[in-house]
Amino acid sequence: MDDKITKLQTLLGERVKKNVPLAPFTTFKIGGPADLYYEARTIEEFVEVVTKARELGIPVTILGGGSNVLIGDKGIRGLVVKNNTGAITIRGMKGKYQSGGSVGSVYVEVDSGVVFNKFVRFTVEEGLKGLEMHLGLPGSVGGAIFMNSKWTKAASKDATQGIVTENNRRRYLGTLPMPASYVGDAVYQATILTPENVVTAVDRSYFRFAYDTSVIQKTGDIVLRVVFVLTPGDKQALWEVANESVSYRRESQPQGVKSPGCTFRNITKAQAVATATPNHTTSAGFLVDHVGLKGKAVGDAQISPVHANFIVNNGHAKAIDVVQLIELARGKVKEQFGVNLEEEIVRLGEL
Repeated sequence: MDDKITKLQTLLGERVKKNVPLAPFTTFKIGGPADLYYEARTIEEFVEVVTKARELGIPVTILGGGSNVLIGDKGIRGLVVKNNTGAITIRGMKGKYQSGGSVGSVYVEVDSGVVFNKFVRFTVEEGLKGLEMHLGLPGSVGGAIFMNSKWTKAASKDATQGIVTENNRRRYLGTLPMPASYVGDAVYQATILTPENVVTAVDRSYFRFAYDTSVIQKTGDIVLRVVFVLTPGDKQALWEVANESVSYRRESQPQGVKSPGCTFRNITKAQAVATATPNHTTSAGFLVDHVGLKGKAVGDAQISPVHANFIVNNGHAKAIDVVQLIELARGKVKEQFGVNLEEEIVRLGEL
């Protein structure tokens, strides 16, 4: 491996760094070093570095916005490529002008390394409808495609009373259907790098988007660029939806903490009925809370006292502390409800 690393450094020059700590590049602020680290600023650089590393037989790990990941305390072997690509381009429109405004579809191409929150702000400011409810979503465009990130508004405040209604409380508990919007809903096509180092364009159907999943979680394809199809909308109305989404995130999720996001995926309605969870709830956070683990800590890692599906780093938490909490929660929920919680968080590297 040392010879391969030396060859890659020779090929790519001084921008390849050795033994770079990865914790600062994650929202969890946890994780050991990368053997090799490279920041790709353009798609061309991105493809070149991944391709050359693969040709040398060096394992490659892609790091985007650093949310939704837990990096092991011993770090990641091989090469970590930080995707800092950043282009956003309006590619075209299909439609017509009607009643003083345009109707139809607008196609916006964005590099996978763009921070998703930045991209949403761009689309709203351009008066383009389709992603506004995702304002506040952490991570990169590539990560959002990988996970098929979602906006599920489980509750909202009454505009006059400032209280949570009973129906919305029940939605939070997972006993009523919850309106959802997935990032994959707005995808038109994408450019990917296959494991065979082929750059190719694929349409939305290729990804087989589903709850918290896309096919690239299994195929190993790397998203380079994405074309989203949006529609013209009223900018003021779009900002109202976007800001409401941000407000809800602030009210319902831990803020100002070091966390990767949700720890577990919600269970299916079928699982909830089969195992008779309270009120047939599908909420993983409710189940972890219900077994008495909200606020439970191991070292500096803690199951959030605000929302039990979040684990937070209260100082200098280790990955092994987080894993202990994950397994504790999984075991308790399994014991009490017979439900196997699946992790939403993605583990990388060595513990």
